[in-house]
Amino acid sequence: MATVDLPVYPSRGNRRVLDSSWLALLHRDGLSQYLAQVPQPPEDLRLAIEEFNRGEYWRCHETLERVWLAEGYPVRLFYHGLIKAAVGLLHLERHNRQGAMAKLRDAEYSLVPFLPGFMGVNVEQLRRDIAERLAYLQADGRVGWEAIDGLPPVQIHPC
Repeated sequence: MATVDLPVYPSRGNRRVLDSSWLALLHRDGLSQYLAQVPQPPEDLRLAIEEFNRGEYWRCHETLERVWLAEGYPVRLFYHGLIKAAVGLLHLERHNRQGAMAKLRDAEYSLVPFLPGFMGVNVEQLRRDIAERLAYLQADGRVGWEAIDGLPPVQIHPC
């Protein structure tokens, strides 16, 4: 397992820079280099997945935030990726193209180190569903909201 000079917990004011640095390491070296063992999923993850799958994206965000804030790197990035997915889908539901694109892109990138699955979550399927929504949003011209609204809801599936 590789050693890293980065802190495991962010201090005030440096979370975004530290998130970016950790994600760069994970994209370059892979998760297994920095995580010896996958932790057991906490009960709040199960609850957040249920909320997500019911389309209660803001509630899911709040549930995951409790776990995310207490977790160290690199696992906290997994929770943050799920939070970004939930927020992106909330923006999508509200037809906020820019907000949806920004958060769904962030979610997609943040979840890459956790492919194909992590802590019982089928990350690969979630990323495919996010990519499908992004393709609609990034198409030239007017967004086809009717087509997007007609897609089956994004779900978090077990792996």
